[in-house]
Amino acid sequence: MFLENIRTALEALFGNRLRSLLTLLGVVIGVFAVTTTVSMGEIATAGITGELQSFGAQQLFVIMDFDNPQAEPFTDDDVEALSRLPISILQTQSVGGLARSDATDKDIDLSVDGTSANTPEIDRTLKLARGRYFSEAEYFRAAPVIVLSADAAEDLFPNNEDPIGEEITVNVRGSRLLYTVIGVKERIGGALGNFANNRHGDIPLEAIYLNYPFVERGEYEFFPISIDLDRNASDIETQVRAILDRRRDPETYEIQKIEGLLNTFNTITRILQAVLGGIGAISLLVGGIGILNIMLVSVTERTREIGLRKALGAKKNTILQQFLIEAIVLTVIGGLVGVALSVASLYLIVAAVPFLNEVIINPLVIALAFGVSVATGIIFGLLPANRAANLSPIEALRYE
Repeated sequence: MFLENIRTALEALFGNRLRSLLTLLGVVIGVFAVTTTVSMGEIATAGITGELQSFGAQQLFVIMDFDNPQAEPFTDDDVEALSRLPISILQTQSVGGLARSDATDKDIDLSVDGTSANTPEIDRTLKLARGRYFSEAEYFRAAPVIVLSADAAEDLFPNNEDPIGEEITVNVRGSRLLYTVIGVKERIGGALGNFANNRHGDIPLEAIYLNYPFVERGEYEFFPISIDLDRNASDIETQVRAILDRRRDPETYEIQKIEGLLNTFNTITRILQAVLGGIGAISLLVGGIGILNIMLVSVTERTREIGLRKALGAKKNTILQQFLIEAIVLTVIGGLVGVALSVASLYLIVAAVPFLNEVIINPLVIALAFGVSVATGIIFGLLPANRAANLSPIEALRYE
């Protein structure tokens, strides 16, 4: 009898194809939304976590608390005190200006970053696409040389010209100076590209002090710390904080690390997953209401059939099972289609987005979405099925 009810349910659904298809859409959209949004959250978390770890693994960022009026810049003495640890500290100063080359007729915004000659050894993300970095000798004699970021080189030399050996004019607070381009950095790809690929150029820190006297020598608003790869980053952070706490008020600075960024990102991702998953659940609710409506219509249309079956001896449970199975079959088909579309979409998205490396499909998410769709069929199909089962055979046979 159970198999017979399944066959009858399928015949009823295929007998009204358009109506059944439109009813299915709500379930398909709901399952698709829940599965896709939750899975995309996991995929994005994995991709961006990998990007962040590769971008700043074993790194700390010590920053002045600019909101605290008592905060003071870090000094060379602070750097000297920290240098006893197994770390490398990147001392840097930045000024903003406008740059122009003979290859372009307009000024572009350029951050001029003064730094040391060993920056490529400290900043593990820095790679050169062409040319070289400045040497120790160029650093100490404040040579007018510059290493451009990929975006800066592209804007200053827009016709794919080789910028190596070319000169650019940099205007900082009315001071116009010539710098010779000796290198161009590789573009940083992936999720962090939008943050790292700004228009900037690295020059010797001594050139910053020589050319821009308004910059205080030996004072830093922040500095990155690169930790030796064989050391425990948490232990080093504790030691850095202990040294700085002895030298200044702990409330005047903060230490940022990749783990903190990851925790923040994961929290945001979970909130978005919950919100988007909730929207998907609303879609399932709408689909359930559609199933309730279609089943009530089906019971009304088949009132005489129900009366006839009861007159021939069909039990209440048999009628209840028949209409309940119809509702469940609808949601099962909708769930399967929704999951299939979600999986296909996830593969397409991962293939299209560079920093997403793998498709992560959590079986529990699929099982949950599919289970909720079936539960929707049971919950919203129960009222029409119960109504059909409780029809009086005599009244049903008289129904026109």
